[in-house]
Amino acid sequence: MLRRRISFSVTANFSPRVFKRTVSLGLARALLVLVGIAALLVVAALALAGSGAYRVVRLRMLERRNAELETEFTRVSELRGRLEQLEDQNRRMAEMLGVDLTPPPVDWSMVPFDSSELPAWATGDEWGSIPLPSLMPVDRYVVSRGFDTTHRGIDLAAQSGAPVRASADAIVVGHGFDSVFGNYVLLRHMQGYETYYGHLQRTRVAIQDTIRAGQAIGTVGSSGRSSAPHLHFEVIDNGRHVDPTIIFRL
Repeated sequence: MLRRRISFSVTANFSPRVFKRTVSLGLARALLVLVGIAALLVVAALALAGSGAYRVVRLRMLERRNAELETEFTRVSELRGRLEQLEDQNRRMAEMLGVDLTPPPVDWSMVPFDSSELPAWATGDEWGSIPLPSLMPVDRYVVSRGFDTTHRGIDLAAQSGAPVRASADAIVVGHGFDSVFGNYVLLRHMQGYETYYGHLQRTRVAIQDTIRAGQAIGTVGSSGRSSAPHLHFEVIDNGRHVDPTIIFRL
């Protein structure tokens, strides 16, 4: 039986020499398999090289971006330090000028002291009859500082020890001591409203107390960062501070 063989010859142009070779069919198939494997290895190597090059480029981009972020972070830290210095200078200047210390503009010792009892007009109403802030928290006052972007309430200069009343029917959701506003009370009203009372001399409520509009929740004082008796009063509408003078039309 004759074996199958493959013969091939190679010749060059303008040359009489001819290279001839004859191999078995099995060897030819083996050579083809080896050539295919080599081609696959070359493709795989190129793919790995391309992936490696991409990762190197990506790494360099990330390193450059990281360096930029570090530079920006350094600038932010410098700006923050500068801002803190400016705020400290502003605070000291304000204290020197008495801007944020709200000195009383009148002699409150000459003003009759009002009672801390629930006003007669409120005794006949059920809780919830006055759901939204509508009553001024002190009876006799002078607005010594208004509402602005750095002062989210108004300051009401009043006689030391004067009753501070709830602006509407409410539940006590916070009270304690704050380094800036001293003794404070936070009341929650209906429809997402809250009112905040700061610089109190003392408080007369506990957490979860039910408070009637006009009920005394504390007394005017000068606790916290303050140099004279006054009430810091804030109105909060669903998390947003609003100017009380607009609500009360002062």
